[in-house]
Amino acid sequence: MCAIFRFFKRMIELPQKSIHAKLILFFLIVAIIPLLMLGTLSYRQSADIINTQFGNYGQYVVTQLQFQIDSSLSQMQIIAHDINTYLLDPTLIVLREEIPRTYNGFLAQKNFERYLEAHRTLEMQGIYLITQSGYYYGRNRLDVEKLRKEQWWQDIPIKLDGEYWIGFYEPHHSLGADEPHGTRNMLGLVVPVKSSYGVLKQSRILLEMDAEKLFHLFDLLERDMKATIVIRDGQGQTMYKSATDRKQAEDDIVWTQQLETSGWSIEVRVPYEQYYRSSNVIGTLTLLTVGICLLLVLLLAYLLSHPITRRIKRLKESMRLVGTGELMTRTAVDSQDELGNLAEHFNQMVVQLQRLVEEVGRTEQLKKEAELRAFHYQINPHLLFNTLNSIQWHARLSGANEINDMLYHLIMVLEGNLDFTQELVTLERELQTLRHYLAVQEIRYGDNFRFLLDMEEGVGHCLIPRMSLQPLFENIFFHAFEDGQGTIHLQVKDGGDCICLILNDDGAGIPEDKMSSMLKPQQARSGKGRLGMQNVDQKFKLHFGADYGLDVRSVRGEGTTVQVKWPKREELSHAG
Repeated sequence: MCAIFRFFKRMIELPQKSIHAKLILFFLIVAIIPLLMLGTLSYRQSADIINTQFGNYGQYVVTQLQFQIDSSLSQMQIIAHDINTYLLDPTLIVLREEIPRTYNGFLAQKNFERYLEAHRTLEMQGIYLITQSGYYYGRNRLDVEKLRKEQWWQDIPIKLDGEYWIGFYEPHHSLGADEPHGTRNMLGLVVPVKSSYGVLKQSRILLEMDAEKLFHLFDLLERDMKATIVIRDGQGQTMYKSATDRKQAEDDIVWTQQLETSGWSIEVRVPYEQYYRSSNVIGTLTLLTVGICLLLVLLLAYLLSHPITRRIKRLKESMRLVGTGELMTRTAVDSQDELGNLAEHFNQMVVQLQRLVEEVGRTEQLKKEAELRAFHYQINPHLLFNTLNSIQWHARLSGANEINDMLYHLIMVLEGNLDFTQELVTLERELQTLRHYLAVQEIRYGDNFRFLLDMEEGVGHCLIPRMSLQPLFENIFFHAFEDGQGTIHLQVKDGGDCICLILNDDGAGIPEDKMSSMLKPQQARSGKGRLGMQNVDQKFKLHFGADYGLDVRSVRGEGTTVQVKWPKREELSHAG
C-alpha cells in the first residue's frame, strides 16, 4: 500500500517539476473529457437502439410462434369439425363396417378417404379415422401397433368427451417417418367421433400437422438467442420445453404470449447476459476505441510537446551558462514563433549584458585612474597655501599690487580646486571659482578677451561636479586664443529635469584629427593636449552615467562649442 501511495504521489508531483509532463497531461485532459462524453453518449444511444431492436426481435419471434401455432390448431379444429359433420350427416353414405365386404361398402370407404384427402394441405401430413379395434381410414400408411405403444397415445383417456391436444411428438408410427427426408416433428390433435353407433363408436380422429417450421423458429431462438422455450396448455402441463440444463434466473428477460385458440401459453426466457451481449460488445468496442484514441493523443502530445520542451531546456541551459559568466553563450533561433522570439530576445539581452559588463569594467578602470590621479594631485595644501601667503606678504611689502592681486585670486582658485571633501558643488560656487581664475587671466592678458554669462534664475543652487568649468576655460586660453584674445560665451539653461550648459569661443578651433579621439579615455596621450576636456567628460559620466558627458563641436578657424547636459539636482538646503 505504501508503494502504491508513493507511486501516485510521484505521478501527482511530476507535472509540477516538468513542463513536458504538464503539456502531456494537458493534452490528455483536453482529449479525455470529450472522448469520454462522446463515448458514453454513443454507447448509451447504440445500446438503447440495439437492446430495443433485440427486444422487438424477440417479441416478433414469439408473436410468430403464437401465430403459427394458433393457425395450425385452428386449421386442425376446422378439419375435425368438418369430418364429424360429414360422418353425422344422414343424407350421406356412412361407414357401416370396418372392412368393406360389399361394393357399396367399398365405395363408401373410398368416398370417405377422398373426403379426408380433400382436407389435406401442404402442412397437414396425416388425417386418420381410427376405430376402437385399431382399423384406420386414411391414405397414408399408419402402423397402429407402434401408435398404441407410444406414451402420448396411451395417456389419452378411453372415454374422450371433447378435443384432446396431443402436442408435439416424433411420428414413429407413420410408415416412412424414419426415412432421411421424412417429417421428424408433428403437432397432433385427437378428436372423438360424436357418433355412438356401429363402427364409429369410440372411434377417434387423428390429425397430424407438420411442425418443422415451428421447430425451426424454436431452433432460431434456442441457438441464436440462447433462449429457453416452454409451451404449456390451459391446465399448466408442459407441451414443449427446450432441451437445456440451464436454470432459470431472476434477471432473465422473459416474453410471454397467450394462444387464443387453445389457451396455451408460450414463455421465452433469454439470459440477461445474452440479451445485453450486443450492448456489452458495443461498450467494449467503445472503451477500446477510447483507449486507442487516448494512446494516439498521448503519442501526439509527446511528439508535439517534445520539441517545445527541448527548446525550453536548451534556453534554460543557455541561461545557466550565462549565469556562470559565459557571456559568449548564444541560443539557436530556429523558428518565428513565441519561443523563437524569446530566444532572440535572450540573445539580445546577453549582448546588452555583455556590453554592460564591459561598460562597468571601463567605468571601474576610469574610477581607478581618477583615484590614482587624485592621489597624485593630493599635495600638501597647507604647505602650498603658506608659501603663497608668504609670497603675497612680500609682494604687498614691496608694493607689487598686481602680484598681490594675482596671488589672491590664485589662492582662491586653489582653495576651490583642492577641496576634496565635496565632489558635487553648487553651480554658483563653481562660477565663483571660475571668476577668480578669469581674474588671474585678466591680470595676465589685460582686456584682450571678453566673457559673457547668461544664466537663468534658480539654477545657481543646482549641483555640478567640482572643478568642471575651469579645465574647459584653460583649454580655451591655452589652445584656442592667441595672447588671450577672443570672446567666451557661457549659457546655463533650466531644462526641467536637467541642466543644459553651452560654452562657445571664437578661437582657433580643434583639428579634425583630434576631434575623434579627444574624449576617449583609453586613448594614449603625449603631453597635456586637451587632457582637461577628457577629465571633465569622465567626471560627468562617473557621477551621472554613461549617457551624460561633453558634446564638442568645432570648426577650424571659427571656434568651438561645448555642450553639457546632466540631471538636475539641488543642494539640500534649497531643494523643494
